[in-house]
Amino acid sequence: MALVLVTRSTGLFSGRTLLRCGLTASTVLRVLYLGTLMSVPPLLHAQPTAEDGPPPSTLAADMFETVTKLPVTVKDMYGKSIDGQMVLTHFKPPGDGPFPAVIMNHGRDSNQRANPSRYRYSDVARYWLRRGVAVFVPTRLGYGDSGMEQDPEFTGECNSKNFDAAAAVTNVQTLATVEFAIKQPWVNPSKVILMGQSMGGFATVVAMGTKHPSVIAGINFAGGSGGDAVNRKANPCGYHRVAATFEKAAKANGGSTPMLWLYSENDNYWGPDIPRKWHTAYTGAGGKAEFAPFGPVSTDGHSLLAKGMSMWRPVLDQFVRLQGIAIPQATGAPPASGFAAIGDASKLPLVKQDVKETGYVRFLALDLPRALAIGPKGEWAFFSGENVIARTLDRCAQTAKTACKLYAVDDNVVWQP
Repeated sequence: MALVLVTRSTGLFSGRTLLRCGLTASTVLRVLYLGTLMSVPPLLHAQPTAEDGPPPSTLAADMFETVTKLPVTVKDMYGKSIDGQMVLTHFKPPGDGPFPAVIMNHGRDSNQRANPSRYRYSDVARYWLRRGVAVFVPTRLGYGDSGMEQDPEFTGECNSKNFDAAAAVTNVQTLATVEFAIKQPWVNPSKVILMGQSMGGFATVVAMGTKHPSVIAGINFAGGSGGDAVNRKANPCGYHRVAATFEKAAKANGGSTPMLWLYSENDNYWGPDIPRKWHTAYTGAGGKAEFAPFGPVSTDGHSLLAKGMSMWRPVLDQFVRLQGIAIPQATGAPPASGFAAIGDASKLPLVKQDVKETGYVRFLALDLPRALAIGPKGEWAFFSGENVIARTLDRCAQTAKTACKLYAVDDNVVWQP
């Protein structure tokens, strides 16, 4: 199998990216030498990262990235008022809109709150931009450039956690972000979705209790609070108190706002059972939430958002489609053939075993629209992005020196034996 590494401007992975993915330096050099058989467009990484390191020195022009600051005042669990400037990163699809908007709330690291200096979730943002949705990512007070001197989200000691206080703090900042977003002329003020990871998922659940008229749905990725994956693996402090806080949000919302909760069974913070107890508490109090369980993700299912896109993307697509969000599709795609399920790599014809075990996994990790083609001697290629069918067939034909056939387009196997 031949691969090529191309710079971001041409749409493929850099050598640094492949080294991070686990390839040795010698393998990367050999790959660079061999040529190309597959490629990935510039607007999508094969796997999204939860947070992609330090912000770039320049803003992402292709995503219309902008950074601003919002003045907010919160009260910590002791009743002390804390004033600060919340750093807000936002991204916009091309065009004038008005676009739906997503508010993406980040997680919490009580020991490394200064890093990153501002949250971006650029790969998550690319998922939404492809669906014509603007993205707003607040860096809450006490994190990064929004201030490290105080920790407004501190909830107390393990046996006496005050999660209601943390909920009040995050609600102020979530609502401030919503209000900023709906004032932008390119945002649809009646179509805002809240989303969050870990503590950001907690913030998303409790924000349902504010019942903001612009918010149409909530998405909770591995949400919770009180966790310690090192000292209290799968046994978070005061999980019953989190449940009580979620119950209050559910009662205040009255089941008027749908939610999607996504958790992996090997989450080192919550384990497989506690998220279900939280969900039962929320729905039992009148909240409306679908629970989406996933199998293990890497060594810690808490990284579901970062490392499990091939797992959660179809589920999330189904949910957001119900909220009126258009899912990208390849133009001119043939109908599903019924030859195999899209996730069954064992059915791939002609290709070598390593393609089934590794290459196809990379294809499944791509966002839509996407296509994969196979040549008569097992040559193969895939693309994601615009004009994807023609680009995939052309690339495969260049390698095979003859015409190739489509195997899969978007989420369907279209192969005709």
